[in-house]
Amino acid sequence: MSDKLKTRWFQTPTSSSSLGYATRFYMKVFQSLKADESLNLGAQLAPLKTNWYLTEKTTARWHKVFNYQTTAPQAFTYSAPAGVWALMQVLEDLGIKFSRIMHLRSHLLLTSPDGFEVNAHYTTNVRYMGARPLKSRSVALIFRSEVRDVRGREIMQLEDELYVGGLPEDFVAQLSSEHTKVPQAQRNDIAIDNPVADQIPVSIGRRLGSQYGKLSGDLNPLHISSIGARLLGHSGSFVQGLCTANLLLATLGTHWRRSVRSLTMEFKRPVPQPAKLTLICTLDQFSLIDSKKRVLVTGSYIC
Repeated sequence: MSDKLKTRWFQTPTSSSSLGYATRFYMKVFQSLKADESLNLGAQLAPLKTNWYLTEKTTARWHKVFNYQTTAPQAFTYSAPAGVWALMQVLEDLGIKFSRIMHLRSHLLLTSPDGFEVNAHYTTNVRYMGARPLKSRSVALIFRSEVRDVRGREIMQLEDELYVGGLPEDFVAQLSSEHTKVPQAQRNDIAIDNPVADQIPVSIGRRLGSQYGKLSGDLNPLHISSIGARLLGHSGSFVQGLCTANLLLATLGTHWRRSVRSLTMEFKRPVPQPAKLTLICTLDQFSLIDSKKRVLVTGSYIC
């Protein structure tokens, strides 16, 4: 991708009330559903950039939602609101409907030993890296983000892959190789009957998607209500991909009482709500399984 493309600054919508923010979000989703898909996945898009401020109140709410019980700094995705609105802008540019996407993989790296500081300004840069064919009618959209403080020091890196299915076969086949040579995330599976692995109970509340949505700005109907999820063709609601990442960071960080410096996760199935799950982990690998012993998420981490 050319570095000569001029960076596009954007403003993450804010409002004095959650109702005002939700109204703007759902207006954007509604516009996405109505729009025709132009399917321009090979587009070279300029990076998106925005400024934001981390308050004490926001930090406390994040820790409460994810029941974080230690002071070790974690790479909680406080910059998620910026990422969500940047994603919606990119999907509009690519001609993809917002309802089509599902979280596939994420790799998160905490590059600052101190993590995020409270009452501080940050900048988030989001870059669309292209599309990688998965099957005959599906692709993965790759996004890379970085967060820096006011001194220009990097705090966090994040790479996400989003699944988009139901595409025309000929369209997927003709995707330029220039935009498909993106390295795949390494698969790290752990046996659920591993005798040396720790087993940590994880409870997903009925309102976790809604609670995370209010924090992150991701108010997608798929994650807010079962009715909304069914209207979009799913059997029930499930939590956001980055909500799962934050839950894993908090659970592993609390369990080991250490900072999780790096986290790579791959979704096998959506994480439903409510649910009683089990996180099976060794010192560097994990699997999140449901009550039927089905693997939902698998991956690796470094403390």
